[in-house]
Amino acid sequence: MTHVVLTSGLDDFCDPADFAGSAAFTDRSDRSALADSADSADSVAVPVASVVRCGGTGCRRSRRRAGRSLAATTPCRALAEIAEHLRRDGRPELVRVWRESTHQTLVGMRREHEAARTAAAGGDTPRLTDYLLYGAWSIGVEQQVTALWALMDEPGLPRRLPVLLSALRQAAIAIRLLNDLRGHRREQGEGKSGVLASGLTEREVYRRAEEGLENCRRALAPLTATGYGPAVALERVVLWHARMYHRFDPVRPGQAATPPLPGSTAHTPSVPQPRESPPMGMEQEVLDTIASGGEYDAAKLAELFDRLEPVDVGLLIGTWQGDAFEHSSENAVLLAKMRWCGKRFVDADNVEPLLCRDEGGAVYSYTDMGLASLREVVFRGRQSTAMVYDQLPVIDHFRRLTDDVLLCVMDKKGDPADFFFHLTRVPGEEVRA
Repeated sequence: MTHVVLTSGLDDFCDPADFAGSAAFTDRSDRSALADSADSADSVAVPVASVVRCGGTGCRRSRRRAGRSLAATTPCRALAEIAEHLRRDGRPELVRVWRESTHQTLVGMRREHEAARTAAAGGDTPRLTDYLLYGAWSIGVEQQVTALWALMDEPGLPRRLPVLLSALRQAAIAIRLLNDLRGHRREQGEGKSGVLASGLTEREVYRRAEEGLENCRRALAPLTATGYGPAVALERVVLWHARMYHRFDPVRPGQAATPPLPGSTAHTPSVPQPRESPPMGMEQEVLDTIASGGEYDAAKLAELFDRLEPVDVGLLIGTWQGDAFEHSSENAVLLAKMRWCGKRFVDADNVEPLLCRDEGGAVYSYTDMGLASLREVVFRGRQSTAMVYDQLPVIDHFRRLTDDVLLCVMDKKGDPADFFFHLTRVPGEEVRA
């Protein structure tokens, strides 16, 4: 597997318009993000899978500059080659996921550059949550893995995406943390800041990285144990990055000796030995049901709901796409008639509980039944953040399946039957069609 590095001054050797004009990458927001990230002060490693063929259509200007070094002409051409190859041979529904991750990588680079400029001018450093969000994007792991998935002819891959993407997000944050630990002293000398600028100690950062890697591997375990290709690919890519940062700084790979990773008290992560396949848990069954749009038994959902962890306000903030686990009850029929498709949590006191679609498919907030707020409520013996309608005798309760998928139940006064539904986080500002 070949690796290239996108560094500052990208526009010096690659015209963003050349790459943005390729057939597989023509969205205006993609072009804008690439142009805005062209002078990013940070580097991001972008692995190029061996399946990518040469001869891409991008980066015409860089090829004309014969005097430039190969390292200077490779990044933009490599991205264009990947885009063209995926457009030609990738599965459309998975190429779309790769496009989103590539856009996020470029947006993350731009945000990091803006944060560096602000810090250099004496401004505040980003909040830790913001830094980890954009830092996980800009590290490039999600872009690499989603490109591999797009070229895999694996059964059931689209419906398993909620599980795979949740594990990938955990891994990307962990790799960002390891990157910052390895390059901290070098970047300090270059006037840059990383996660340690948030006040965390090296040990705390390393512990978070370890937890992220373990959460990723635990989520993938039912799939990797059976040799499911996309899960195995994700695990191997993540372990490769983790081992690299334990051994050297990829921006300075030629150093003769590299000290142990700051904050580390453990050995370099190793590839786990094959093990007997565990039975698929109820959590995985429910996640597969959500991905496929199927139905699931309410009694089993109640059992799982009582086992899952509660949620807090911070986890809920954002836009979520929703659906029911059955379609015949009074509540399910009413929601289907309204074309309900999700919820938007702006903050604790401002919730749009009924995002619906008009006849043309556009999403709007249905407000005839009022809005809602978030409150701490005890339900089925556990306290958790719940959504309380302003004008209806209804409370929605949530439990965490993953950071991006929630198991939910509507508690409606006078209705003895609990109505179960699910929410899946939407990365952008709007619920997808």
